[in-house]
Amino acid sequence: MTTRLKTLTALFAGCLLWSVTADAHVRLKTYKGGFTSSQIAEGCDSLCTGGPLTGGLAGSLYWHMDSMEATSDPNVVKLVGVDTVTTATGTLAGPDYTLWNLATGDFVDVAVINSGTGAFAGAHGTLVIQGGFDPTSGQGTSDYVALITLPR
Repeated sequence: MTTRLKTLTALFAGCLLWSVTADAHVRLKTYKGGFTSSQIAEGCDSLCTGGPLTGGLAGSLYWHMDSMEATSDPNVVKLVGVDTVTTATGTLAGPDYTLWNLATGDFVDVAVINSGTGAFAGAHGTLVIQGGFDPTSGQGTSDYVALITLPR
């Protein structure tokens, strides 16, 4: 075996060992469910919503808007805010980015989970919510999928 082949074999083995041990330190979990939201006025200086989550992250979600800006479509706005999910075993939180069609109420929302407490300490990942929210009634229903990486 040539020196070059031995070196490549050693590098490959090292990468394989690293990937196996790196995966041993984290676990990826998928959560799915529903979200029923209502506008919250009390204690909110902008637009806030909250309500119960069902499914894998059973608990509640609270969202606070930091900014709203127009898009090239006059019916669609881009919202930036913060999501906080509270379950019986801990919390997840992170910045949130939404495209919302004010004419239809349809929205898609992506939160970048960058912190957690309790069972979610050290968590990071993505929470995607898609559904409808009526700006007139202040009520909405949607579904979510969350991909959360947790330390072991």
